Amino acid sequence: MPTTRKPLSSLFLSLIFVLISGCKQASPGDVFNDYHERIARVQDVSQLTREFEASPLPRKRELFISPPEISISLLDSYQLRQCGLFNLIAERNSVLGKVADEFRNFDYQVALIEGLESCLATNNVTKLDDSVVQQLVEIKKKKDAQLKIHKWNLLYTSQAMQSQLRFKGWINEDVDVRVGQISDALTFLNSAILTPSTQTKTVDVQEVLERNPIIGDLNYSLANAAFQLALITTQLEQNDHKITCGKQRDQTQFRYLNNVFEQQYIEKVQPYMAHLDSYYQTLSPSLTLFSQTLSSHQYHFPIRDNHQRFRLAILDHVKYWQQLFQRCGRKLG
Repeated sequence: MPTTRKPLSSLFLSLIFVLISGCKQASPGDVFNDYHERIARVQDVSQLTREFEASPLPRKRELFISPPEISISLLDSYQLRQCGLFNLIAERNSVLGKVADEFRNFDYQVALIEGLESCLATNNVTKLDDSVVQQLVEIKKKKDAQLKIHKWNLLYTSQAMQSQLRFKGWINEDVDVRVGQISDALTFLNSAILTPSTQTKTVDVQEVLERNPIIGDLNYSLANAAFQLALITTQLEQNDHKITCGKQRDQTQFRYLNNVFEQQYIEKVQPYMAHLDSYYQTLSPSLTLFSQTLSSHQYHFPIRDNHQRFRLAILDHVKYWQQLFQRCGRKLG
């Protein structure tokens, strides 16, 4: 009976599948779990299990702050043609202006403040009514005070920043280019917000921030890595008595545990954490953007706190291995 042969196309597709499956990298979560599991196996005890609970970004409506309305009568607004403010205000009051997003709104507020300053500075030429001048002085004072609210709304309630700050999961190790782009965009945004001017418009970086979400996943990864590493350290400390060392003692478990340290921590866990720290350090100068709090809303984005916990978790973990190696006579160098 003749043997059936697989068509060449099927064999080719099977080979491709094997190659792809073989090249698939473990997710960061799997890397931490494998490390933890192998430690528990060497200790001959159950693996500690605790669920990581991520802190989601609050919903937009919970973060948005409505600034008090400030208006000027149409008649008085008309006088502002003489110093270039009338068209700006009219555009803002148009159908499109009323639905402008938070980036465009912030740029409008900056342009309005600059326009008010210009109007007041050139009043000896434009000769506005005294009542209008008084209104402009009051409006500028209020607009200056409100700018921090518009900044808050841009950072936390705009579609671009909501996209940037929300997380989907662990960050990958191949996002260096995107991290660099976000770092540049945040540096620009930081400058535009700290020293507001019509010369630096926040909308210039809006698209980059919306289409390259990085910060939310980095924040999640720092928090989760700190949690997983702290849990593994607890596993090691609670069962440290099971690892025997010294002359005339069976050091088999120590040798196995040492192999886990080399093969899992040094070769897999540590490189990933180094990537996380590098991404954070790249973005760090601009993360002061998220340090602001308002009396009306105490929320702050916790990436700086999570990075601190991340560094402390690494220090505690390394301290355990240092004391174990000292106890068992392994020299580091």
